[in-house]
Amino acid sequence: MSLQIRQLNIRVSTSNGLFGVDIPFAMGLCVLHADNTSGKSTCLQSIIFALGLEGMLSPQRNIPLPSVVTDRLEYNDRFYEVLESEVFLEISNASQTITVRRQIKGSQDVSLITVWEDAMLSHPNVSCVPSDYFVRRNGAASRERGFHYFLARFVGWELPEVADYEDKEKPLYMETLFPFLFVEQKHGWSNLRNRFPSYLKIKDLSRRAFEFIFAMDVQGIATQKILLNQQSTSLKSRWSNKVVEFNRLTEGINATISNLPSQPIAIWPPTIQPIVLISRDNDWISIGQAIFDSEEHLIALESQEIPVVSEISELVNEQLQLREEERINIELQLRLKLEEMENCRINFGAIQSRISSLEEELSKHKDLQTLASLGSASEIQVNSGTCPTCHQHISDSLISPQEVSNPMTIEQNVEFIREQLKIFKAMEQSEVQTLEHKTRQLNIIRRRVTEIREEIRSLKTTLTSSNNSPSYFAIEERIRLKDKIRHIKSVQEQIDILLGSFEPLSDEWNKVQIQLRDLPKGILPEEDIAKITDLEHIFQEQLREYGFNSLTINNIKISDYSYFPEHDGFELSFDLSASDYIRVIWAYLLGLLEVSRDHQTNHLGLLILDEPRQQSARETSIEAFLRRASNSLRYNQQVIVATSESREVLDAHLSSIPHTLRRFEGRIIAPI
Repeated sequence: MSLQIRQLNIRVSTSNGLFGVDIPFAMGLCVLHADNTSGKSTCLQSIIFALGLEGMLSPQRNIPLPSVVTDRLEYNDRFYEVLESEVFLEISNASQTITVRRQIKGSQDVSLITVWEDAMLSHPNVSCVPSDYFVRRNGAASRERGFHYFLARFVGWELPEVADYEDKEKPLYMETLFPFLFVEQKHGWSNLRNRFPSYLKIKDLSRRAFEFIFAMDVQGIATQKILLNQQSTSLKSRWSNKVVEFNRLTEGINATISNLPSQPIAIWPPTIQPIVLISRDNDWISIGQAIFDSEEHLIALESQEIPVVSEISELVNEQLQLREEERINIELQLRLKLEEMENCRINFGAIQSRISSLEEELSKHKDLQTLASLGSASEIQVNSGTCPTCHQHISDSLISPQEVSNPMTIEQNVEFIREQLKIFKAMEQSEVQTLEHKTRQLNIIRRRVTEIREEIRSLKTTLTSSNNSPSYFAIEERIRLKDKIRHIKSVQEQIDILLGSFEPLSDEWNKVQIQLRDLPKGILPEEDIAKITDLEHIFQEQLREYGFNSLTINNIKISDYSYFPEHDGFELSFDLSASDYIRVIWAYLLGLLEVSRDHQTNHLGLLILDEPRQQSARETSIEAFLRRASNSLRYNQQVIVATSESREVLDAHLSSIPHTLRRFEGRIIAPI
């Protein structure tokens, strides 16, 4: 993880010509020196604006830059109207350099950012094709054409999903992380915690941001939680498999299971216990009742003598004719039902394929819509005979051009695709229900076909027997009934065993849920404890160097819960002198940077501070801070400081430490 600022260019077109500034930045301590109100803060805020991170300063979408680049520029006591303005920023991740451009004022939407994947400022003769991205819009952190999605991968960050106040998942936006890397002059020095954009409604925002920057393995607990969740998933799968097995068993006897929970429960059996119901004469009866009725019917049959063929031949002929007619009808129903099922499956597959295609198409068109709304003309060729999705040439019509109307706009396409998605998803749901219904009907028809064929075979066998022979149909009817009773009883036994197997699953589920509930809170793995311990040591060490005297330094700790400095269980804030609280902020932010030298963290090795000498902090304090910050050069890190300290004092501070100084006399943004 790495980010270095290499060069900042600001351009302002006015009624009196072109104004601006070019500022190269080096590694290590880089000091930007100029008088108050000369434009230092404008330059640093322009860095944040170029990266699309102004959301860390305010929820408003107004441009967070002063009038010198947005409205009216003052130079040599004269004012000039700002016609257009833009900022260019060259940044590096230690292996690759890119250049970004964002317009501040002009005809282009400020949410559009152009990126060249090369050093266009320090090497202006380089030729490179730019790409447009959007920022400060939905999807900027998660979609392929979102700038923060691109930037996160450029610096080596994989932004995690975190919970908001509604327990929904959202990305840990870059705006929530840069308060650890950038302090602006106006509000940034007031409070460590209040610098985080709470309007994003992320739960425990400062903790989540710290844990990411510090690459905390708060996942010692999280890993255990993942394992328990995996066990929960496995139990759900095993439970679901048993439900499927239940359905397979009940289908064989034309039955269904009622009151069987589809998801694991912690107490077994449930209050309303599962019951197996069998279809009988267009009604549902319990499996026990079905066995009882069948046994009663068998007893009634067995109480009668089996008739001989001569006594029932006419009746058998009538029965055979009726069964043959029923067989023809039912087999026709079966063929029709099979054709319906196959058509349903084909339609269902086609609908799912179409939904997938429409969702992908909608995603691409929404990105194009966003870029077009920001004023981008690159890669948008909807009206040029080129497909915006696959970029192949398409013919608008087979008729002459003068008779062809203009194709739909991107907005019309997006709305059209949305309406199509609604229709196809409704069709998908309807098709699922139709398939389930037809499957049940098909199974009933198949079972009835089998029964009729067996009855026809028995009737024919009876008619071909000698007149004095006992009725084969009557004998087989008794045998079939006995087999049916035996089969249902066998299924009932399997069902009883299967029902019993839910109890150990229920017990396991209960234990896993208890373990999840009782997971320890606030316990950190050893590596995380080491990081916090080192941060605390470095923090205290700096406070001594800076002359902190409001409290006993050894009693100031870094909380292993909030991760902020605290004293006797209270966070450091208003009980400190203003100058001492500034020292706390120096020590804390620089401490995060220093810990990243010895531990694996997600810190970018960058710290930008606007006017760090606040509240009349003593000169010895700021000198100690600058000396400490200059060590960043040895670790290939970068600390950028903007200050209006007097020339003599600043030169004395910097005389014996490695640094790069960018000094400006008068207004920084000047005629070019």
